[in-house]
Amino acid sequence: MKKGVKFLGISAAVTLFSIATGALATAVVDASSNTEQKQEGKTDKQASKRLAKAGYVFRLNQDARISLHAHKAATLPKEEVKQLINDQVLFKIDQVSSLRNGVQVHLVDQTGKYQGWVNIVSDLYNINSKKKNLRPLIKAELKVMDYADIMNMKAAKKQMKKVTKIATKLTGTDKAIGQTSVKELQKWLGAMEYKDIPALLIGEYPRY
Repeated sequence: MKKGVKFLGISAAVTLFSIATGALATAVVDASSNTEQKQEGKTDKQASKRLAKAGYVFRLNQDARISLHAHKAATLPKEEVKQLINDQVLFKIDQVSSLRNGVQVHLVDQTGKYQGWVNIVSDLYNINSKKKNLRPLIKAELKVMDYADIMNMKAAKKQMKKVTKIATKLTGTDKAIGQTSVKELQKWLGAMEYKDIPALLIGEYPRY
Protein backbone atom coordinates (compact mmCIF):
# COMPACT_ATOMS: atom_id res chain seq x y z
CA MET A 1 0.00 0.00 0.00
CA LYS A 2 2.81 2.34 0.84
CA LYS A 3 4.55 1.49 -2.43
CA GLY A 4 1.35 2.33 -4.32
CA VAL A 5 1.08 5.68 -2.59
CA LYS A 6 4.72 6.42 -3.32
CA PHE A 7 4.30 5.53 -7.02
CA LEU A 8 1.19 7.70 -7.22
CA GLY A 9 3.14 10.59 -5.72
CA ILE A 10 5.94 10.21 -8.27
CA SER A 11 3.44 10.10 -11.16
CA ALA A 12 1.75 13.24 -9.94
CA ALA A 13 5.11 14.99 -9.65
CA VAL A 14 6.04 13.96 -13.18
CA THR A 15 2.69 15.21 -14.47
CA LEU A 16 3.09 18.55 -12.72
CA PHE A 17 6.63 18.87 -14.07
CA SER A 18 5.41 18.13 -17.59
CA ILE A 19 2.69 20.74 -17.31
CA ALA A 20 5.15 23.29 -15.94
CA THR A 21 7.66 22.48 -18.65
CA GLY A 22 5.02 22.80 -21.33
CA ALA A 23 3.90 26.14 -19.94
CA LEU A 24 7.51 27.31 -19.87
CA ALA A 25 8.05 26.18 -23.44
CA THR A 26 4.89 28.02 -24.52
CA ALA A 27 6.09 31.13 -22.73
CA VAL A 28 9.46 30.91 -24.47
CA VAL A 29 7.76 30.51 -27.87
CA ASP A 30 5.48 33.45 -27.15
CA ALA A 31 8.43 35.58 -26.08
CA SER A 32 10.31 34.56 -29.20
CA SER A 33 7.31 35.46 -31.36
CA ASN A 34 7.04 38.85 -29.70
CA THR A 35 10.75 39.48 -30.27
CA GLU A 36 10.38 38.46 -33.91
CA GLN A 37 7.48 40.87 -34.32
CA LYS A 38 9.48 43.71 -32.75
CA GLN A 39 12.38 43.00 -35.09
CA GLU A 40 10.13 43.56 -38.10
CA GLY A 41 10.26 47.29 -37.45
CA LYS A 42 7.60 49.90 -38.03
CA THR A 43 6.69 51.19 -41.48
CA ASP A 44 6.52 54.96 -41.73
CA LYS A 45 3.94 55.72 -44.41
CA GLN A 46 4.65 59.44 -44.53
CA ALA A 47 8.41 58.96 -44.95
CA SER A 48 7.79 56.20 -47.51
CA LYS A 49 5.54 58.45 -49.59
CA ARG A 50 7.99 61.36 -49.41
CA LEU A 51 11.02 59.38 -50.57
CA ALA A 52 9.03 57.55 -53.25
CA LYS A 53 8.39 60.93 -54.91
CA ALA A 54 12.13 61.32 -55.54
CA GLY A 55 11.88 58.52 -58.11
CA TYR A 56 14.64 56.30 -59.47
CA VAL A 57 17.58 58.42 -58.35
CA PHE A 58 19.38 56.12 -55.91
CA ARG A 59 22.40 53.90 -56.47
CA LEU A 60 24.17 51.45 -54.20
CA ASN A 61 27.46 52.32 -52.51
CA GLN A 62 30.49 50.10 -53.09
CA ASP A 63 30.12 48.34 -49.73
CA ALA A 64 26.32 48.08 -49.77
CA ARG A 65 24.47 45.06 -48.40
CA ILE A 66 20.93 44.16 -49.46
CA SER A 67 18.73 42.34 -46.96
CA LEU A 68 15.90 40.09 -48.09
CA HIS A 69 13.66 41.36 -45.29
CA ALA A 70 13.71 44.50 -43.17
CA HIS A 71 16.00 44.27 -40.14
CA LYS A 72 16.82 40.62 -40.82
CA ALA A 73 20.20 38.93 -41.22
CA ALA A 74 19.59 37.15 -44.56
CA THR A 75 21.10 39.07 -47.47
CA LEU A 76 21.46 38.78 -51.23
CA PRO A 77 24.70 37.08 -52.35
CA LYS A 78 27.62 39.50 -52.54
CA GLU A 79 28.17 38.61 -56.20
CA GLU A 80 24.65 39.77 -57.13
CA VAL A 81 24.97 43.00 -55.18
CA LYS A 82 28.38 43.68 -56.73
CA GLN A 83 26.88 43.27 -60.19
CA LEU A 84 24.11 45.77 -59.38
CA ILE A 85 26.77 48.22 -58.17
CA ASN A 86 28.94 47.77 -61.26
CA ASP A 87 25.93 48.15 -63.57
CA GLN A 88 24.99 51.35 -61.73
CA VAL A 89 21.38 50.23 -61.47
CA LEU A 90 18.98 52.97 -60.43
CA PHE A 91 16.57 52.30 -57.59
CA LYS A 92 13.52 53.91 -56.07
CA ILE A 93 12.68 53.91 -52.35
CA ASP A 94 9.11 52.75 -51.80
CA GLN A 95 9.08 51.88 -48.11
CA VAL A 96 10.76 53.08 -44.92
CA SER A 97 11.03 50.88 -41.83
CA SER A 98 12.31 52.02 -38.43
CA LEU A 99 13.60 49.79 -35.62
CA ARG A 100 15.06 51.33 -32.47
CA ASN A 101 17.77 53.68 -33.81
CA GLY A 102 18.09 52.00 -37.20
CA VAL A 103 16.26 52.84 -40.39
CA GLN A 104 16.12 50.63 -43.45
CA VAL A 105 14.50 51.45 -46.78
CA HIS A 106 13.13 49.13 -49.42
CA LEU A 107 14.58 49.58 -52.89
CA VAL A 108 13.16 48.45 -56.21
CA ASP A 109 14.67 48.94 -59.67
CA GLN A 110 12.74 50.11 -62.74
CA THR A 111 12.06 46.57 -63.92
CA GLY A 112 10.86 45.38 -60.52
CA LYS A 113 13.26 42.44 -60.77
CA TYR A 114 15.79 43.64 -58.23
CA GLN A 115 14.67 44.74 -54.79
CA GLY A 116 15.56 44.49 -51.12
CA TRP A 117 16.27 46.40 -47.92
CA VAL A 118 19.28 48.60 -47.22
CA ASN A 119 20.54 50.92 -44.50
CA ILE A 120 19.43 54.48 -45.27
CA VAL A 121 22.72 55.93 -44.03
CA SER A 122 25.45 53.66 -45.36
CA ASP A 123 24.22 51.70 -48.38
CA LEU A 124 23.05 54.15 -51.02
CA TYR A 125 23.29 57.66 -52.41
CA ASN A 126 21.26 60.09 -54.50
CA ILE A 127 22.76 60.59 -57.97
CA ASN A 128 21.59 64.22 -57.94
CA SER A 129 23.98 64.90 -55.07
CA LYS A 130 26.85 64.57 -57.58
CA LYS A 131 25.58 67.44 -59.75
CA LYS A 132 27.99 70.35 -59.71
CA ASN A 133 25.22 72.98 -59.55
CA LEU A 134 23.74 71.40 -56.42
CA ARG A 135 26.98 70.98 -54.45
CA PRO A 136 26.91 74.49 -52.86
CA LEU A 137 23.37 73.83 -51.62
CA ILE A 138 24.29 70.41 -50.28
CA LYS A 139 27.31 71.75 -48.40
CA ALA A 140 25.18 74.50 -46.87
CA GLU A 141 22.46 72.02 -45.85
CA LEU A 142 24.97 69.67 -44.27
CA LYS A 143 26.28 72.57 -42.21
CA VAL A 144 22.76 73.10 -40.87
CA MET A 145 22.65 69.45 -39.84
CA ASP A 146 26.09 69.66 -38.25
CA TYR A 147 24.97 72.57 -36.08
CA ALA A 148 21.77 70.75 -35.14
CA ASP A 149 23.71 67.62 -34.19
CA ILE A 150 25.63 69.57 -31.54
CA MET A 151 22.36 71.22 -30.47
CA ASN A 152 23.39 74.68 -31.64
CA MET A 153 19.94 75.42 -32.96
CA LYS A 154 20.52 79.18 -33.14
CA ALA A 155 23.38 78.66 -35.59
CA ALA A 156 21.38 76.02 -37.47
CA LYS A 157 18.48 78.42 -38.04
CA LYS A 158 20.86 81.17 -39.12
CA GLN A 159 22.52 78.79 -41.58
CA MET A 160 19.08 77.77 -42.82
CA LYS A 161 18.59 81.29 -44.17
CA LYS A 162 21.73 80.87 -46.28
CA VAL A 163 20.41 77.53 -47.54
CA THR A 164 17.15 79.13 -48.66
CA LYS A 165 19.03 81.92 -50.41
CA ILE A 166 21.22 79.45 -52.33
CA ALA A 167 18.16 77.40 -53.35
CA THR A 168 16.39 80.43 -54.83
CA LYS A 169 19.32 81.04 -57.20
CA LEU A 170 19.08 77.60 -58.78
CA THR A 171 17.42 77.17 -62.15
CA GLY A 172 15.49 74.51 -64.07
CA THR A 173 15.19 71.05 -62.58
CA ASP A 174 17.95 71.91 -60.08
CA LYS A 175 15.71 74.57 -58.57
CA ALA A 176 12.84 72.12 -58.10
CA ILE A 177 15.18 69.60 -56.45
CA GLY A 178 16.65 72.33 -54.26
CA GLN A 179 13.31 73.69 -53.09
CA THR A 180 12.13 70.20 -52.19
CA SER A 181 15.34 69.57 -50.27
CA VAL A 182 14.95 72.79 -48.29
CA LYS A 183 11.41 71.80 -47.26
CA GLU A 184 12.60 68.34 -46.24
CA LEU A 185 15.47 69.82 -44.24
CA GLN A 186 13.02 72.03 -42.35
CA LYS A 187 11.07 68.91 -41.44
CA TRP A 188 14.22 67.06 -40.40
CA LEU A 189 15.08 69.89 -38.00
CA GLY A 190 11.86 69.17 -36.13
CA ALA A 191 12.91 65.77 -34.76
CA MET A 192 16.29 65.08 -36.41
CA GLU A 193 15.46 61.47 -37.23
CA TYR A 194 17.16 59.38 -39.92
CA LYS A 195 13.85 58.62 -41.60
CA ASP A 196 13.47 62.35 -42.31
CA ILE A 197 16.85 62.87 -44.00
CA PRO A 198 16.24 64.93 -47.16
CA ALA A 199 16.28 62.69 -50.23
CA LEU A 200 19.07 64.75 -51.77
CA LEU A 201 21.28 64.22 -48.72
CA ILE A 202 20.95 60.44 -48.47
CA GLY A 203 24.51 59.17 -48.75
CA GLU A 204 25.88 62.57 -47.67
CA TYR A 205 24.66 62.62 -44.06
CA PRO A 206 25.97 61.95 -41.51
CA ARG A 207 29.53 62.91 -42.35
CA TYR A 208 31.93 60.52 -40.62
